[in-house]
Amino acid sequence: MEIIIELSLCINLFLNSLILKLSALLLKDQARLWFISALIGATIALILPLFSLSWYLKLLIIIFTCALMSSISFKYISFKRFSVVFAVIMLATFLFGGGCYALQSLIGQFTLFIVAVVGGVIYVVTKIIIRGQHKKERLEKFTYNVTFKDGDNIVYEEGFLDSGNVLYDTITKKPIILINFEVFHRLYSNINYINALTKNFDKKLVKDGHYVKINTIAGGTSILVFRVDEVKVGQDKFYKDAQVGLTFTGFEKSFGRRVLLNSAII
Repeated sequence: MEIIIELSLCINLFLNSLILKLSALLLKDQARLWFISALIGATIALILPLFSLSWYLKLLIIIFTCALMSSISFKYISFKRFSVVFAVIMLATFLFGGGCYALQSLIGQFTLFIVAVVGGVIYVVTKIIIRGQHKKERLEKFTYNVTFKDGDNIVYEEGFLDSGNVLYDTITKKPIILINFEVFHRLYSNINYINALTKNFDKKLVKDGHYVKINTIAGGTSILVFRVDEVKVGQDKFYKDAQVGLTFTGFEKSFGRRVLLNSAII
């Protein structure tokens, strides 16, 4: 019996820790004193079944426990903030409880070890979803509509404002907007991928085409830099004779955009 009680306490402590970490991720905050908070919640969960209480009293105790854990682990300066924190912890609590209940409905009763495994799986899956949503929000926040105009050629794209892009053209001293080959090919369809990659083409085919040396972690390299008549960023920013650089680094895989705006543009 003592071993079962200790195991139950450990499992509840583990689940409460996951609830607090998941809540911190949702709130974009840090959970302070999370071990103490999780231990208090686990102790209450362990004692609760010892009493013959009605369902609504048990629900009130669960609500009180979530409120207590909210107060211990997260700072708040207003009732509104407390309500948000409390609601998130309640949501996370019922997420874990709902997952276990759904599995129990399918296969019947299972051991405490399975409860811990189910909780771990729910945590990992939910964490991946939340981080994916956070990344999407970050990308959207720094994404702008971009229009390249070069003669009669007009290319519409979405560009990501990259604080790490601080490249300047060594000749014009203007900031360089980076693009991948797909965008470049829409501007210069007469230059194929292999020739662009191997730099085996006449630079005169592009306006003021020249190579600019840049330093990367892997070492030094150079990129093709050329001029376009105009670049429009957003609704009201226009850049005449803008400098554009072609890169094959594959940045679009990380940012989901084929254009990297220079940090000096916005």
